[in-house]
Amino acid sequence: MLGFSIQSPVFLGKASKDSPNDLIAHYDRVEHLLDALKSSGVGSIEIRILPRGADEWAYRDLIQTIWDIGLQVTIHGHVAGEHPGSRFAEIYPSMSYVLKHFHKYQDSLTMALHAFDAKTGSEEELHRQTVELLRDWVGMIDAEQLPLRIGIENNRKKSSKVDPGDSIEGVLRIVNEVNSPHVGITWDMGHFYSNLLDVRGLKELPEEPLLDLPPAEFLQKAIHTHIHGMGATGTHNPLTRRNSLPLEHYVSALQQAGYQGIYNLELTMNKFDQDQSLCAHVLDSVRRLQAAALLESTT
Repeated sequence: MLGFSIQSPVFLGKASKDSPNDLIAHYDRVEHLLDALKSSGVGSIEIRILPRGADEWAYRDLIQTIWDIGLQVTIHGHVAGEHPGSRFAEIYPSMSYVLKHFHKYQDSLTMALHAFDAKTGSEEELHRQTVELLRDWVGMIDAEQLPLRIGIENNRKKSSKVDPGDSIEGVLRIVNEVNSPHVGITWDMGHFYSNLLDVRGLKELPEEPLLDLPPAEFLQKAIHTHIHGMGATGTHNPLTRRNSLPLEHYVSALQQAGYQGIYNLELTMNKFDQDQSLCAHVLDSVRRLQAAALLESTT
């Protein structure tokens, strides 16, 4: 299934950042974007992000609209916040509406999640906090028999942050220590490619993409994806330029590893080049991803 991330301001009724409705590809209404995505083959919408302490009432109208249109929902979650409780809806209160109603529209839920990070401090301590939190959450998921899977996302390396999840090895270590069928990996292809370019000292995209891959264990533990290209403004750009991401190579590797999850586009539309319309960039990206997934699944 193809997925598409919609940023949280849109759920809060704020569809503009730098130009009118640029967070919904300049469509007049978010419903028009959803219709265009569904017509192009998208079957799932990710809430990017849903903070634990957010007002769930503010999100529920658009979540219900997504379901009513015939699309499923995934969650880009967040670890921060102090919300004690013994049930998942208590420790993640902004998901209350989703947890109460999702079973009417889909069989399971997927949540992408970053590890704890900080501006300063110990990476080892942040790793420990992340593992502890996930073990607590897994206990509740088991106790409530929730069909919820959490994918820890590999992040982009930043000199301004201490982050135990900003490497393939760090993410694998977290997932292996939690050791639960409810916890896997969200492979962020754009972050992975960005880190590769940085390691090679490349300031511009090479015409021939770098074809390095994560290890087989990482690919086998992937349950979700975030897919975006590199561009002049960095990550989360469209896939319009062929060399923005070695997409077909990555999709092939995932499918050879037995991947069954969603191929989810995570784009930041107000960052796009204006050489063509935002909706053209979006729909061209969807078409490229769909072609890659279908091509590999039939070989």
